[in-house]
Amino acid sequence: MKLDYDKEINILSDLHEVYSNECLIISDDEGTEHYWNTAKIMEDILSDNCFLKWKDNTSSHFPPDFINTEDMLIMEVMRFDDHSADGKKNPVLARERTIANEIKSSLNFPQQTRVMINANTSLPTDEDHNYRFLYTSFQRTVRKHLTKLKAYRNNYPKTKSIFLVLNETSGNYFEVNDDGLCRPHIIFYDNRFLETFIDSDLDYLILFNPYNHVDASYDDLELPKVIIFDISRLRNCKIMKFFNYDESRMKSSEI
Repeated sequence: MKLDYDKEINILSDLHEVYSNECLIISDDEGTEHYWNTAKIMEDILSDNCFLKWKDNTSSHFPPDFINTEDMLIMEVMRFDDHSADGKKNPVLARERTIANEIKSSLNFPQQTRVMINANTSLPTDEDHNYRFLYTSFQRTVRKHLTKLKAYRNNYPKTKSIFLVLNETSGNYFEVNDDGLCRPHIIFYDNRFLETFIDSDLDYLILFNPYNHVDASYDDLELPKVIIFDISRLRNCKIMKFFNYDESRMKSSEI
């Protein structure tokens, strides 16, 4: 039995359900052509026309995963999390797949039923939710697909390319100082993530963070669920300040 997000269409479907005020556009100033083009990509995904424009191509021998011929766009879908040190052994996914197989053997769901599983591995927090695991998982995943970008474009010439990257991490991270003060991890300002794609030939990257709410003791921290990067404009950005977090001080809110 496949896990829910093993099916790329489920990731796009959940992105489609996000509200526009939960999205952040990183491009040129609002009102410019680049900003409008970037905003339109998100507006179309959130609109009722989403699945009229975006055709599921996951069964094709000519990737990527989704094709929008009307707007000359292609989209590849991928995911990352904070559970695996090397990208090979992932105790959470392994446990989830075990539970999924148990469910499949005992219950008979209709084919289109979506089953969400939240597995508990009982591992110590640093082995289950680890900042280094998080950014290296992102780097491995995005870089792997970047090596295929030329092939995607050969399959669909003159198109603009999008990576839809799902962050499956629950909770958030904080950089904890000696005095106990914390700086929240703003993933879309973190150089370890941005440097992975900022100099690539990719046109857009959509970072989808469905679980980004943090209930902290002092306040509720609400970060955007979706960030779309207009990469050519990000590369030349002069006003944004990107962060270098101290890896040794990064702690997960999942304890």
